[in-house]
Amino acid sequence: MKFIVYGAGALGSLFGGLLSRCHNVLLIGREEHINAIFKHGLKIEGITNEIFYPNVEWDGSNYDLMILTVKAYDTEKAMEQAIKKFGVMPVLSLQNGLRNEDIIEKFVGRENTIGGVTSHGVTFISPGKIRHAGKGVTIIGGIGKNEIVENIANAFNECGIETKVSKNIKKEIWRKTIINSAINSLTTILKCKNGELIKYENLIKKICSEGMEVAKIEGYSINDAFEKTMHVITNTKNNYSSMLQDIMNKKRTEINEINGEISRIAELHGIHACYNSVLTEIIKEMENVGT
Repeated sequence: MKFIVYGAGALGSLFGGLLSRCHNVLLIGREEHINAIFKHGLKIEGITNEIFYPNVEWDGSNYDLMILTVKAYDTEKAMEQAIKKFGVMPVLSLQNGLRNEDIIEKFVGRENTIGGVTSHGVTFISPGKIRHAGKGVTIIGGIGKNEIVENIANAFNECGIETKVSKNIKKEIWRKTIINSAINSLTTILKCKNGELIKYENLIKKICSEGMEVAKIEGYSINDAFEKTMHVITNTKNNYSSMLQDIMNKKRTEINEINGEISRIAELHGIHACYNSVLTEIIKEMENVGT
């Protein structure tokens, strides 16, 4: 298959690198990062220790799938730019947050919109270099009827990316968002690796319970978010969450698209998601002061 990875930062570069083992992959990302890959290859260290050579220059040909890995707050802008340049094609979101698929659908239609979640832990080290700190399962599924999903899963598995297909990907996205609402926010506030959160089991349980309550009102019954969160913490114990990396690099975080979105949806249903609301406000203040 032929893949475009649009927004190739840490996670996108990992997927692009691994997929380039068996497939034609084009990486689209920040100029400095792309130039480093062009000159020296993509260096992945950690669980994966290899140098990859995906394409970084478009030859004008068509692609089978675009994998979108930009920050959730940039989804609309990225889709506008990508569709203008590459045309309409199936798009798989491997992003954080709850609204990406709705935005993508506006550009490529429901039948071309594919949702996905992954629990791989990846850290951006420097241009052309990332660290694969935690291995996890990837789950994908069509928002509408999409026959290419099985082919994508097979291609991913072929390259060592363990992937499953879900018939209810929205539920998986909710579960992942609840997991992120605890891990990302707490590691950012505490400025610690994921593994340090093992000491805060009671607090994590409360955050997850609140998210599960909101998800249930939305029609998604999720009973294992806390257990899954603790599992991810253990499996990615040496990883710094993407939100903490953003704060450390004085960048905007995805707090509005994760905890803020859970809080917003709760308010629509007449309930108050206290933990998510407070965590959102704290992270916003951390963004403001640049700590």
